[in-house]
Amino acid sequence: MTADKRERTVEGYLLRQCRANGLLCLKFVSPARRGVPDRIVVAQSRTVFVEVKRPGGQLRKLQETMHAKLRRHGAEVHVVDDEPGVDAFIARLLKDQPDQQRAAS
Repeated sequence: MTADKRERTVEGYLLRQCRANGLLCLKFVSPARRGVPDRIVVAQSRTVFVEVKRPGGQLRKLQETMHAKLRRHGAEVHVVDDEPGVDAFIARLLKDQPDQQRAAS
């Protein structure tokens, strides 16, 4: 299994878990900017960027720079590299989301 294949596996799991929990998970592509996070996840209480890596994968320097720039502008950026990381990320989002919104999704 290639590294890219494993990253797609983690990204697919993120997408499935977001859908299962009523969260919007959008692919993020910025043609004029390299290093942007892979996904934007929209919850009732917040919108966050998510970088998906293969298990144990490291951010490239360009990604580190872009994440820092986003954070300086007040954005929330998370990195996930395995299923337990995705589960922990989703749990944190849901903790702040009102129950009424989850039921309506």
